[in-house]
Amino acid sequence: MRVMSHSDLFSTIETALGHVVVNRLILEECELLIGSEYGAILQEISVETRSFEPMTPSLSFSNPEVSIPEAFSALKVRRSIEVHGLGFAKIELLRSLSQKSELQAVYPHGIFYLDLSDPLEDLLQIIFEQLYRVPSDVKPSRAEIRSGLSDRQSLILLSHSTLTAAELEQLQQVLPESRFAIASVVRRFFQANTAIELSDPEVNLEPVTEPEQAVLELLATVGISLTAEQITAITNVSEFNRVIQADQGRYKLWRQYRISESWMEKVLAYVLNWVRSRPQNLIQERELLMVTVQWAANQRRFTEVIEIVRSIEGAFAIAKLWGSWSKLLRWSLSASWALEDEVTESWALHQLGTLAFCQQEVTTGYDTLRDALALRTEREEQTAIAFTTHNINQIKALIVPANSKSSKHQRRFYWIVGVVLAIVVTLSIGIIYAQQRSDDRENRSRRSQIKLMLTRFS
Repeated sequence: MRVMSHSDLFSTIETALGHVVVNRLILEECELLIGSEYGAILQEISVETRSFEPMTPSLSFSNPEVSIPEAFSALKVRRSIEVHGLGFAKIELLRSLSQKSELQAVYPHGIFYLDLSDPLEDLLQIIFEQLYRVPSDVKPSRAEIRSGLSDRQSLILLSHSTLTAAELEQLQQVLPESRFAIASVVRRFFQANTAIELSDPEVNLEPVTEPEQAVLELLATVGISLTAEQITAITNVSEFNRVIQADQGRYKLWRQYRISESWMEKVLAYVLNWVRSRPQNLIQERELLMVTVQWAANQRRFTEVIEIVRSIEGAFAIAKLWGSWSKLLRWSLSASWALEDEVTESWALHQLGTLAFCQQEVTTGYDTLRDALALRTEREEQTAIAFTTHNINQIKALIVPANSKSSKHQRRFYWIVGVVLAIVVTLSIGIIYAQQRSDDRENRSRRSQIKLMLTRFS
């Protein structure tokens, strides 16, 4: 197959991008174009030293409804805490602590309450954007995020159900000058100086109707919060406020209840129909999307996994949630292997390779893109080949220093000069060495003659 010239590559990519809405993210060393079905594109830009402006903490405080002196006292002397137990009480405590104006002087860079389930990498990105002004089209690198967070003195009140003990330890290491209040069901934040057990009082549920039972089972099964519209769409039940109350417009079951996997089938059907409608609020519902794709992958629903991932992954990339983006791409790659779907496999490899390079994993990125190119070349997909070839070329151009990009003529000239200099130096050393040997022989001869003369006169 004919190798595409540089102009052919550029023309093919330009034509493909001309039919889609392209979103741009400015990285530390290059630009990322997102939006094409063939994958993301790397673009070289002029590299400039950049910095991010710290944000002034907001000062909106109110009278908290929940107060536990032990928690407040620990945080006031800059000691991290963990609040563990079943129920909603620990969340109420964290929210109340976020309103304590007395803590503002202790944590000059701000007090933040976060209720999230994102991977650690995305959590660090979110915290960074709480502390610094980051333009919407700029993606801070891992190094920039870690450097920027290392000296921040913040209080982070975190409700996050999926972070492991090891990940919480990493979080503390990235933010060594900040302190944390972590909400957990069971203890996991062992770096906390104070652990407080706080559970809801046991409540005897009144007998529930069958429709109400369906709602409770759904919420117990998904384990996340849903809107009233989502609950109604999945269960066909519209009245359920008697058994569960909304919290900030969403419903979540904080107590244990019967789980039924059959509800996940209905959740999957709902999500498929929803993403096909091309909604604008994908990122706001990322918890539902991630839970659904993971369940579908575990259940070997590979066709559905690929359809959902192809529909939503671009939104995660643009939102800079690259930890979640990576998970989605890996699920789609595994699904493509199971289905022997080489088109999806090569696309997923292209995306993963590009993402790896953008995260400073240069070798992994290059090797993965080479794998993608091999598959796309086998299938003779000209546009797809152009996209992957372009990214590989961009990696080479970005990695090789500018002063080493001399022409072949210059390199040959310098090589010849180097050889000549080496010969001259070698000859010079040889002449000096030969001269020294000659001098040594003369000296030895003279010493012998003197000894002979002395012998004769003795």
